[in-house]
Amino acid sequence: MDRRELRRKWEELHNNPEARKALRPEILSSWERSYQYGVDPYMKTNPNVVTAAELERLKSKNEFLMRAARPVMENLVRFIAGTRCAVSLSDANTTALIILGDDEAAEWAKRGNLIEGSIWLEKLVGTQGGSLGLAQGKPTAVWGYEHFTLMGSVCDGFYAPIWDQGEIIGGFGLTLPAGRGNEDSLGMIVEAARHVESIIALKRAKEFQQEIVDSMPEGLMVVKEDGEIVCMNQECLTTLRLNIGNPLGQNLMNVLEPSVENQRFVNLVTRSRKVSDERMTITRNGDQIQVNITCNTMRQPGYTVINVRESRRVNHMIRNWTGGNAKFTFDDFIGNDPSLNQIINNAKVAASTNSNLLLTGESGTGKDLIAQAIHNHSIRRNKPFVAINCAALPRDLIASELFGYEDGAFTGARKGGNMGKFELADQGTIFLDEIGDMPLSLQATLLRVLEERKVARLGGNKMIPVDVRVIAATNKDIENQVRKNRFRQDLYYRLAVVKLNIPPLKDRGNDIELLANYFVANFCSAMGKPRMKIAADVLKAFMEYDWPGNVRELQNVIEGAVQLNTGKVLTLDQIQHQLLPLSSKESENTAPYSTLEEFEKQMIIDCLKKHKGNRSETAKDLGMSRRTLYRRMKKCGIS
Repeated sequence: MDRRELRRKWEELHNNPEARKALRPEILSSWERSYQYGVDPYMKTNPNVVTAAELERLKSKNEFLMRAARPVMENLVRFIAGTRCAVSLSDANTTALIILGDDEAAEWAKRGNLIEGSIWLEKLVGTQGGSLGLAQGKPTAVWGYEHFTLMGSVCDGFYAPIWDQGEIIGGFGLTLPAGRGNEDSLGMIVEAARHVESIIALKRAKEFQQEIVDSMPEGLMVVKEDGEIVCMNQECLTTLRLNIGNPLGQNLMNVLEPSVENQRFVNLVTRSRKVSDERMTITRNGDQIQVNITCNTMRQPGYTVINVRESRRVNHMIRNWTGGNAKFTFDDFIGNDPSLNQIINNAKVAASTNSNLLLTGESGTGKDLIAQAIHNHSIRRNKPFVAINCAALPRDLIASELFGYEDGAFTGARKGGNMGKFELADQGTIFLDEIGDMPLSLQATLLRVLEERKVARLGGNKMIPVDVRVIAATNKDIENQVRKNRFRQDLYYRLAVVKLNIPPLKDRGNDIELLANYFVANFCSAMGKPRMKIAADVLKAFMEYDWPGNVRELQNVIEGAVQLNTGKVLTLDQIQHQLLPLSSKESENTAPYSTLEEFEKQMIIDCLKKHKGNRSETAKDLGMSRRTLYRRMKKCGIS
């Protein structure tokens, strides 16, 4: 059909409603809507074009679609070169975003104003391929005379929508002179649209996978055996202190700065072998980063998956798993005694520094609680608090507990080694309880750690930096230990930068009654019993008693009394039984005592007889120092 015949056919359809009934139903419906919209049939060019600013906004909004579609459009244009075809990409509102074609096609398209930013909605330009295809949601062909406007009647137009996640996000258009289009023309842009949909789906899948990978709380990367980075998440970039944009395709050795440590790291992760939680050092801008890495090989040969975790975070997780938390604060202390208040005030001041502390005092005075409160009052409060009792461990295990050990360091060593308490406490506080019982041979090692702020695991030669605040505690006369060469003087001065002596319970006056009532209320609540009172003679006996076990002894005595008591008042006979129960073999006098002082006196006499007057053995058996034994003998009138 030549242009003259085409024009005659188009005009007949407009002039003769009966002739329009021969149109395809979807075309006829669109013509009727176009009449209702008031579209000018003799429109020769599309006047509906967005502003330059609006076009830039639409391109930015549809950048994802345009990046996926442009390479496909360029390939299509090369395939149909010389056919005067114009290939267009429009958004979901039929606004043209990209127009491609050879020079002749571009010139021909401009006659109808088919340019970037032109809008091809049915209500604006009547029936044409883009608006009809968008309305139907399927590929559409509109032949020359089927177009509602005169400018469209000289073209064959084809449109294929581009779908993403159940919605039309745009579409491909193919426009060529009337009579040159065919079913293959529609097939080409349909395949092009499907290709773009596949690209978009793949990109979305990759972005989704990357989002999952980036959400992981530990670093992840995949490398080839030649060091090329295939995958790396954001946490890995953060852990390795890398600020390189997109690392994919780069070589790991080029990403990391040249150093012996970094070369060792690259060699390890590119060997395509399994590695379990091995500690490595990475250097970055002169700083050393301690990391734990785990490597696993993939089914596809030559690829390794590496998990990278900063050692400090590993230590933090282990501390949480093992419950190494400081729960006690200064607000938890019960008492109004000036001696205790002075210690708490001094401890608060000490908490604001990073100086090492030495806490002294009798057993049961709460040195461990003071240590927790100092940690929770310091800038390290959100970091680890790790406690170790130096007297509770066998001497040959203290070093491995404090400093850790490497794989194979000794018989029975855990495979892969183990980190010590100093490593676990990095950035936080380590509490060394009963420091006076630490062997002399280990004191030199501890001194070196305090001076150098580095530890070396047993069986290893690598120095591991640690930032730890040390709080030590002892119930021994540490100065006397130093004088007798049982404790290193230089270590003592290192530990006792700040020294706090916790007062015993017997020297805290009315705090005994406050604590007793507090413990009664707590235990009654915990055991589901009604609130009990403490008899007046019990309180009097408490005030007269020396409390060799201090607050811990008072707490245990009341817990036992509350548990066994069936009444509403704690009586003296119950308390006497809870304090120091003696079997008939241990005491020649099993008669009840009217006061705790009489009970204590008889206990000391019995113990002296047991050890044939040996006061050192007697004091040891009673769990007190000789000085305390002499004081109590004098108080009880024992010569």
